[in-house]
Amino acid sequence: MKQAPIVALSLTALISACIFMASAAASAVTFDEQGFLRVEGKRFLPIGAYDPPAGWDEKRLAAAGFNLVRAGADRKAFDEARAAGLRVWFSFGDGLALSSTDTAKTKSLRQRVETLADHPAVLFWETADEPAWTDADPAKARLAPEPLARGYEELRRLDPAHPVYLNHAPRNMVETLQRYNPACDIVSVDIYPIIPCGIRKMYAITPDGRQGDLPNQTPSCAGEYVQKMRRVQPGRPVFIVLQGFAWETLRKEPERDPRMIRYPTYAETRFMAFDAIINGTNGILYWGLRYAPAGHPFVEDVAKVTRELRELTPAIVGQTWAGELDRHYREMGSTIAKGVEVLVREQPDGRRVIFTANTSIDPARVTFSRLPVRGTSLRSREGGKDIPLENGSFTADYAGLEVRVFGEVK
Repeated sequence: MKQAPIVALSLTALISACIFMASAAASAVTFDEQGFLRVEGKRFLPIGAYDPPAGWDEKRLAAAGFNLVRAGADRKAFDEARAAGLRVWFSFGDGLALSSTDTAKTKSLRQRVETLADHPAVLFWETADEPAWTDADPAKARLAPEPLARGYEELRRLDPAHPVYLNHAPRNMVETLQRYNPACDIVSVDIYPIIPCGIRKMYAITPDGRQGDLPNQTPSCAGEYVQKMRRVQPGRPVFIVLQGFAWETLRKEPERDPRMIRYPTYAETRFMAFDAIINGTNGILYWGLRYAPAGHPFVEDVAKVTRELRELTPAIVGQTWAGELDRHYREMGSTIAKGVEVLVREQPDGRRVIFTANTSIDPARVTFSRLPVRGTSLRSREGGKDIPLENGSFTADYAGLEVRVFGEVK
């Protein structure tokens, strides 16, 4: 007689599990050969915030062009995000570093997944942040890759429908970071290069005032770090976390030096986003927006960029033209290093869009030729002017770090 309830409960559990698996399969987030996430069969460009700016709610975040926000382990927060048109991600953090005998962490993980994984707002999960690097001892891993790989395997077993995201510091050898690939589906890097000269040592800032370890310390290192992450995990999604704060504001207010409070300018913010896109990022997230005072102009600068990214998403997620434009530079009195970077993508309507960004802090004038476009003119997004094409070529002027986007005129 005592066995009947047990059988009934087991059957109920089995039915619930089947319903969850069917729902998960229908709402599964996948990715394609170009590294873009696919949601309901369509390419999705994450434009995300770790936290909203001070005084903002989810609706205002969505109105600013964001489509993704990090949320706590609270279905109500997930509901509010979904109602505003946002997707969410949840971070398990170091809780995904599982030992083979860690039953308490495994149980906690299972409970979280059972509570949250079937929510339609979920886009992906996050594992431990910057596990390969330790501030005081950069060559020492903060967390070994093996426990994180075990946590990843358990999480994907519990929820095969949503990928796992791992963000690295702008540090370490490619070979070192590759050891963490079994712990994630999406690899990312955070880089915040706008650092005033003379800033005092603080967490993640070296004594000589650097965060990243590449020789290039200008905003154009954003694209270089995307390229590095593409070498870390070829063929998988690559995200970048961009600067949403001024370094000095991370200190407690009485300890701040007002002379060192330096936010990225609008031009720098826009450049870093498009430099990352041109170099192949599949998602852009911002960290630190909550540290800016309510109503600070910097927050609106970020919002101008995120609204533009949202508007241009059909082109950004388009198929990449595999050819190469010819570029001829005019003498402007400065060295041409990387010069003007170019990415050509095709929109759903067949028209091609040309993303360009001057990686130099100095002006440039460049003539582009061998354009893969039809017609006799292009339209510049900056100013909306039509630019005539002469034998498939045109000339454009750039200020330092300027982004220009050109589209075919229908």
